[in-house]
Amino acid sequence: MNILKSAALGALAFSFAVAAKADVELTYSSWLPWTHPVNEAIYIPWMEAIEKESEGRITFKRLPKPVASPPAHLDAVRTGQADVAFTVHGYAPQRFAAYLFAELPLLGDSAVATSIALQRTHDKFLADKGYYEGTHLIGMNTHGPGVIHHSKKHILSPADMVGQKMRTGGPIPKAVVEAWGGVSVAQPAPKSYEILSTGVADGITFPYESLPSFKITELVPYSTYIPGGLYSSSHFLVINEEVYNGLSDEDRAVIDKFSGEAFAKMAGEGWDKINAWGLGEAEKAGNKIVTAPAELIAEVEKLNEKFVADYFEQAKAVGVDGEAIYAFFKEEAAKLAAGTN
Repeated sequence: MNILKSAALGALAFSFAVAAKADVELTYSSWLPWTHPVNEAIYIPWMEAIEKESEGRITFKRLPKPVASPPAHLDAVRTGQADVAFTVHGYAPQRFAAYLFAELPLLGDSAVATSIALQRTHDKFLADKGYYEGTHLIGMNTHGPGVIHHSKKHILSPADMVGQKMRTGGPIPKAVVEAWGGVSVAQPAPKSYEILSTGVADGITFPYESLPSFKITELVPYSTYIPGGLYSSSHFLVINEEVYNGLSDEDRAVIDKFSGEAFAKMAGEGWDKINAWGLGEAEKAGNKIVTAPAELIAEVEKLNEKFVADYFEQAKAVGVDGEAIYAFFKEEAAKLAAGTN
């Protein structure tokens, strides 16, 4: 009897150990506050979907403070400071030169269309290039069309930009501002309120979402919208490679279910929702929002010709076919925007 009892107790203890091992807690570092709409509309629902699909075997611990600066979050995941995080391709333009096509002007007004097109382009042309070494890529997306916001006036021609100090968050808005005689102010997005309220910057380039998200709606009451966007920004979500590989087949399948195009669609829908909300908040506040006149759109188109040509050269330098990539992305985005793909 004692032997049988011991065996039974041993089996029970083993089953508990196996169950405990099966439960996984993943640490998530966000450089945006957890109350930020981007987290509330995209990353928290993504985590909750995985927790639900895994029946609680996978849970996420939302770290109270970011473990690194926004640009350093890829390396933070690679080195195990956090298990999961997102960051921005444009924060490391040399490392991610192949992805600059997703930052260009006039890409479209639907973040869903451009996000899925971006993911498909990555899958077809860039998935085997090792850009995310040490991590497992969950997926990527765009934030929708970027807009020019200013504290004192609308930007209706290049002459209106001369001498203006503009916070820019990526290589394309920086290049536009400087081409039109403005001064680019490089500061992280969370510093937006500080630099606008103190006059360090006169204006900012952001999607509509960022106006209420960073509490700057009243600081920049003049917005100039360029159809298709003055620029876009592409983001990506990664998990530590060793952590991902260490999951059970069943749990990896759960992560995979909410990766790739599924993630791009979820993130794009989230961005479209919060951009519409940001625009609505600006309108409620009485902000003056205008569509760019033909003169300014023509100037953006002229600059974009140079940006596209520059992208082709940069892509060639890093060993990828920029012309094929850009053509494929544009075709996919157009199909998705038209609802035909």
